[in-house]
Amino acid sequence: MIDTAAADGAQTKGERTRQRLLELAIERFGAKGYRATSVSEIARAAELTQAAVYAYFPNKEALFDAAVDADAAAAIGTATERCRDVPAAQLAPLLLALLIGGLAEHPLALRVLEGQEPEALQRLINLPALADLTELLRRRVAEAQAAGEVRADVDPAIYADGAETLILALLMAVSQIGATTESRRQLGVVSIFDLALRPPT
Repeated sequence: MIDTAAADGAQTKGERTRQRLLELAIERFGAKGYRATSVSEIARAAELTQAAVYAYFPNKEALFDAAVDADAAAAIGTATERCRDVPAAQLAPLLLALLIGGLAEHPLALRVLEGQEPEALQRLINLPALADLTELLRRRVAEAQAAGEVRADVDPAIYADGAETLILALLMAVSQIGATTESRRQLGVVSIFDLALRPPT
């Protein structure tokens, strides 16, 4: 769900309406999917006319795309915020755990990861918020290297790209197969993260 509490006071009526439409779109598309959800039912839930919705989103596809972006960005934003002070060596494993643990709260992102909306998967993996997560990993590893906290012979950018790939892959696996059946693989990925940054002894 989109966190609106902090921004409400600074938003215009139009911005609040757009945000409400996105929240409803995430809920409806997440529960029923793109094809089974109509713009008219989202408009009714928002107590707007269908024409009013089109003032914010030109068509159903644009509303769906914006909802996917918003739900996935909210999931990533919540996880990264909780990792603000986590040491670099523990950052990727904790991000992975938080993202897996928070999937149920982001129904549309979960639906896309489950493969139920294949057309949207490319959009999800190219999300600006995901690029921000990767940059966070790169920056924190570089800072930890400068402080002598992690091994110095790892390229921070390559590590961050690899971590992003593993996180996405495991998120899709957990979404499609189930968290309990993937516990062995989750532990394996966590071990890889640890070994990649552990200073040589």
